[in-house]
Amino acid sequence: MNNDTKQNTSGEKILEKYEEKRMYPRIVIDCPIAMALSNGQALEALAHDISPGGIQVRCTLKAAQILKTEKENLEKKAALDFEVNFILPLEDKQVKVLIRCKPIYLVKLEDDAYAMGLQFTKVGEDSRKILKRFIEVSMEPG
Repeated sequence: MNNDTKQNTSGEKILEKYEEKRMYPRIVIDCPIAMALSNGQALEALAHDISPGGIQVRCTLKAAQILKTEKENLEKKAALDFEVNFILPLEDKQVKVLIRCKPIYLVKLEDDAYAMGLQFTKVGEDSRKILKRFIEVSMEPG
């Protein structure tokens, strides 16, 4: 087994530990997401899955380094959270969701692929309703 495989397996095991701690079911979404960080920087990533309490994004090494710095700043209380927006498909419409988040974990999956867990810190009433309905519809049987 080479180092790349070990790192990927290690990253997957770490993600599994987070999966075990989840309070809510996750819905796979795989949609683009835009993040407006507290320092004014804008980043793009791919939302992988979502729950009522958070979202997991997949990003590149460059984005991961920026997000890691943001996480360190948050831990030092330099900033509270940052804005995330994305589009969810809901009942034959595309609806925009705007939520404030803070990073919880960052896991390396492959050389240029990282997973980051973002916890929701502030969800407006409209976004909360959209998210709740999206999850309800997604969990309905076939």
